[in-house]
Amino acid sequence: MIAKAPAGLPRAVLCALAFCAALPIFSQETAFGGSLTAQAGSGVRGENKGHLLTSQTVFDGTIKSYLNESYLFVDGSATFDALGALSENKRTGYVSGDGNIALKLKEAYMDYAGEHFALRVGRQIAAWGKADGIQVADVLCPKDESVLFASEYADERLGIDAARLSFTSSAVQVDVYWIPVFTPSTLPLSPENPLKKYEFDSDIDTDTIFFNTPKLRLYNGEGAARFAAFLPFADFSLYGFYGWEDTPFLHYSDSGKVDDDGEPIIAISGEYERMIMFGADAAVPVGPVTIRLEGAVFPRRHMQASDAYQNAAIADKKSDYWTIKRTEVIGLAGFDWMPSGGWTITAQYWADYVTGSMDDLSREKAYEHQATLSIEKTLLGETLTLSGDIALDIRSLSTASEVSAEYKLSDAISLSAIGDIFLKGKKNKDGMYGGYKDLTCVTLRGKYTF
Repeated sequence: MIAKAPAGLPRAVLCALAFCAALPIFSQETAFGGSLTAQAGSGVRGENKGHLLTSQTVFDGTIKSYLNESYLFVDGSATFDALGALSENKRTGYVSGDGNIALKLKEAYMDYAGEHFALRVGRQIAAWGKADGIQVADVLCPKDESVLFASEYADERLGIDAARLSFTSSAVQVDVYWIPVFTPSTLPLSPENPLKKYEFDSDIDTDTIFFNTPKLRLYNGEGAARFAAFLPFADFSLYGFYGWEDTPFLHYSDSGKVDDDGEPIIAISGEYERMIMFGADAAVPVGPVTIRLEGAVFPRRHMQASDAYQNAAIADKKSDYWTIKRTEVIGLAGFDWMPSGGWTITAQYWADYVTGSMDDLSREKAYEHQATLSIEKTLLGETLTLSGDIALDIRSLSTASEVSAEYKLSDAISLSAIGDIFLKGKKNKDGMYGGYKDLTCVTLRGKYTF
């Protein structure tokens, strides 16, 4: 007699479970790991004071399987969002159709490693560049833009479905990527996401936005390449990318309809545009200090046009008016210092320059720059870790900072208290971070790792 699957359980999940159960039979070595994380955070100022801004339970599981020159890696997660679980009648719904349970396949790829080449096929994540928590040349993988609180930059990357061919030697590696299917960044569109009203104007109904992603055609794929050299005195890399912008540009147009007052209704869509990037980085060790350099050039990159420019273009019945092309140059210089006593110190300077006039762009300044500082200290036999990170918008002096304390109860369980703080700059200017001041939040987290 064949046992039936429980009602509502997806067949894909059953296939995955059966596949995992069969792995030890065929592989020489299979390892399982993962973690369970539970966190809750509350706003402490302004309109969000006392309001829950995050409440999640996340199970993350990994599978690693080895067989001769072959390697299989799978990383997936199941997330329960307690805020998203609240339905309109304020009752909690525990079904995935309510949008409160998210199943994510972060990575799932197979590797084959020969003597001088390697092939990786499947959903994968790769980190480009030497910057710490700042995007310069790291454009290969999209980001999860819907997360703000108590999150690590490395965890925000989303997987891409790609084939990577690598040519290797003792000191050089060349990676070539083919990405047939475009993966956009995740945006804070959920009504329960506190970031939504900070990322979209209050008069924009995000439920009516149509996101016009590239059509599934072979010619709409993406390509990338990386050349890396590992020398005794330094490591350096060169990058090239031809693909799509991960976040959309808002496109306003006349819908041809009018509201109850006879006013024209403006239709909004999200348009994704092509993008080219050339980048380079270097890491130079000097005693206990590592100097990090990174730069990227985006020739004729699409920039969001201002609302005024779009309104005028609509009146003149122009097309392709939601973006204006400008060349953008981004650079970073920083260092990591690890003195004795369990200290780790990282400092960076980041600059972003766009050529041409800013008159018709939503961006105000051609030159933006900021500095970051990160300090970490381990105590009590490395069971307690204290850390602090701050990003300073040099133009307006607005800041975003995070302070945290993590204590390990055991090798498996850790408890953390995390504070995310956003402050306005001089003369009460928002700058880069002041607009998020009411999202200042304190988060408590527990994590079990196995």
